[in-house]
Amino acid sequence: MASSSERRSSSSARSSSGRRRVVIAGDRTRDAQNGKARFDAEASKSQRAKNGTSSRGAKPRPSTAGGRASSVKRLERERRLRAQRLRARLIAAAAMAVIVLTIVGIVSLYQSSVFEIVKVDVVGNEGLSDDEVLAVVSLPTGSTLLRYPGDEIKDRLENDPWIESAVLSRDFPDVLRVRITERTPVALVDAGGVSLWLIDASGVILEQHTPDATLTVTVVRDVEGLDPIPGRKTLSEPLLNAIDVLEGLSPELRSMVRAISAPSIDKTSLITHEDIEIFIGSVDDLDKKDRVARQILEEQAGDVVYINVRTVDRPTWRGLGDE
Repeated sequence: MASSSERRSSSSARSSSGRRRVVIAGDRTRDAQNGKARFDAEASKSQRAKNGTSSRGAKPRPSTAGGRASSVKRLERERRLRAQRLRARLIAAAAMAVIVLTIVGIVSLYQSSVFEIVKVDVVGNEGLSDDEVLAVVSLPTGSTLLRYPGDEIKDRLENDPWIESAVLSRDFPDVLRVRITERTPVALVDAGGVSLWLIDASGVILEQHTPDATLTVTVVRDVEGLDPIPGRKTLSEPLLNAIDVLEGLSPELRSMVRAISAPSIDKTSLITHEDIEIFIGSVDDLDKKDRVARQILEEQAGDVVYINVRTVDRPTWRGLGDE
């Protein structure tokens, strides 16, 4: 039978052994928990590294609601852009259609018989008759106010010696108006023999003419080397000077003149109805020459037969009794 001291010793040993077992079991439990915590921490760190963030600098992820709102705005913006592009294409297509239809309509109208010319109205003619002007116009059959050879007609009219200018205009729906400005003859040029030519103020030869009682223009004679061509401006300098002198005379002196002699510019002279010869020369200083000549005619009326005002500051004259 064991002694009481042995029982105490055995009991102490059991108590001590039991505590050790309890302590060892607790340590193992804590170690397991700590290991799991470390494992979880390492796993979380690894996941953050994959996502490109760290525990310190981690950015909060946008909420699901914010992402949905951004997607809706993006889709709405894309929808508006598509609608704008479609609207721009429709406007461009409509404009092109309008242009094409307009061109087709204009071409169709131009080629149609709408606004066909029924009448040609001649305006401004005095010496020429309507029939003479219409013969020059020579309007093609089927011409309309939108389709007629206007430039050709204008050229033909203005090439006529008697027509200085022509203007064509439309009077819708069916009238073509031709307005002409005729040339006015100012002198009858004696080219020698029986050749007489009407000439206008610009020096254009109009036509060959036979003097008659109804013609009241001044005769220009003694012109040398004249080669008159109807519709052309004369190249004769003495003749052009004589026309300029005639056009520049005062009404009083011009009414006295029946002819001009123009063998040269310097020898150009006026012949009055009383057969007084007035040497004028060039057209230079014509106003002063005109005034001096009229003064001598008035002061020496009935006696003077010759006046020379070519040098206007030193005029000369002769009377009936002078040699």
